[in-house]
Amino acid sequence: MERNYWIHRISHIAEISYPLLDAGYLSYGWSDFEENGFIEGVRGDNGWAYIEEQFKLKWGELSRGRYQLWNFIKEMKSGDWVVVPTYGAFSVYELLDDEPIMVKDIKDVIIKNWNEEVVLRDNDGYLIDKEKNRIDLGFARRVRLIQKDISRYDYADSDLTSRMKVRQTNVCITDLGQNIIKAIENFQKTKPIRFRNEINEVVPSIRSIIQTKLNPDKFENLIKWYFERVGASSVVIPPKNPSSKVDYEDVDVIATFDLLKTIYYVQVKHYRGETSSWGAEQIAHLKELAAMKDDRLDDGYTKVYWLLSSSELFSEECINKAKETNVQLIDGNTFSSMLLDAGFLGVGDVL
Repeated sequence: MERNYWIHRISHIAEISYPLLDAGYLSYGWSDFEENGFIEGVRGDNGWAYIEEQFKLKWGELSRGRYQLWNFIKEMKSGDWVVVPTYGAFSVYELLDDEPIMVKDIKDVIIKNWNEEVVLRDNDGYLIDKEKNRIDLGFARRVRLIQKDISRYDYADSDLTSRMKVRQTNVCITDLGQNIIKAIENFQKTKPIRFRNEINEVVPSIRSIIQTKLNPDKFENLIKWYFERVGASSVVIPPKNPSSKVDYEDVDVIATFDLLKTIYYVQVKHYRGETSSWGAEQIAHLKELAAMKDDRLDDGYTKVYWLLSSSELFSEECINKAKETNVQLIDGNTFSSMLLDAGFLGVGDVL
C-alpha cells in the first residue's frame, strides 16, 4: 500500500487538541458540521458536492477551509503519515483508520486539557467549556506516534522547513516523504544537519576527479598546494631520478613547518582500487635511512611520514606495514576531506 504524507496543524483550541493528540487522537475544528451523517455524506459518491452544499447551508458561502476539511475526512487514509508542526519542532504520526470520527463520539479516552482537568460534555456528548459554550473541535483521527518533538533547526532540511510554513491547516506533502523519513532516522541517530556533515557528501566526487582527471604529476602538485595552503614554510617536490639521488631521498613531497618544527615526508601513489604495501615499504625505508643520517638541515625537527594515495583502499599488508613502522596512511577520501577543510581558493593558479 502506498503511503501519503501530510502536514496538519492542531494549534486551534491548543489547550485541548494537544492533550488529545497525546491520547492518540489528531483533531480538527469545524464543530459546525459535527452532526450525524456528515462524515458519511462527505465520504459518499457525491462527497464534494455534498460538502459544498453543507458549507452553503451553514456559512452561506464556500469557504476555502472546505478543502482542508475534505482532506481530513476524505483524503487521509489509514497508514498515511502526518507531520504535526509545533513551535521549533515537529512530530510524526501514523493514521490508524480510513475514516475519522466526531470528537463527541470519542469514548475510549477521557479528554482533558493542559491542566489535567476533564473537559465537560453536554447531554449529547459535545465538548463544552465552563460557560457551556460548545468547544470548536469537531473531528478526529486515531493515530499512533512515530516520533515526537523533532527539532526543526537540527533535522528538518530546507524543503521540509519551507513546507511547514504553509498557512493551510493541512496539505499533502507526499513528495517530501523521504525528507521526513531521513529526518526521523537522523533524529534517532542524534545526527543533526550540519553544513560540515552535508558537505562531506562531495568527498567521493573530489576523490573521483583526482583519480580520473589528474595525472601523477598534477596530483603531487595538488598535495604541494595543500601543504602551502595550510601554512607550510616550504614545500618541495624532489627530482625523480637525479644522478645524485640516494635511497633516503626516495620521496615525492617534502613539506616543512618551521614554526611547528615539523617536516612531512610524503610518498604519493596515484591509484585506483587498492593500494599495495609497496608505498608503505618505500616510506618506511626512507624513515630508517633518515634516522641513521646526521642531517643538520632538519636537526631538531619532528619527522612525520605519510603514504598518501588517491585510492580509497589500502591492502591488509599495507595497513600492517604502516602500523609496524608508524607510517600514517592517508586515503583519497581523507585527503579530499582535508582539501575541503583547507578550502580551494587559489587552487586554479597551480592546476
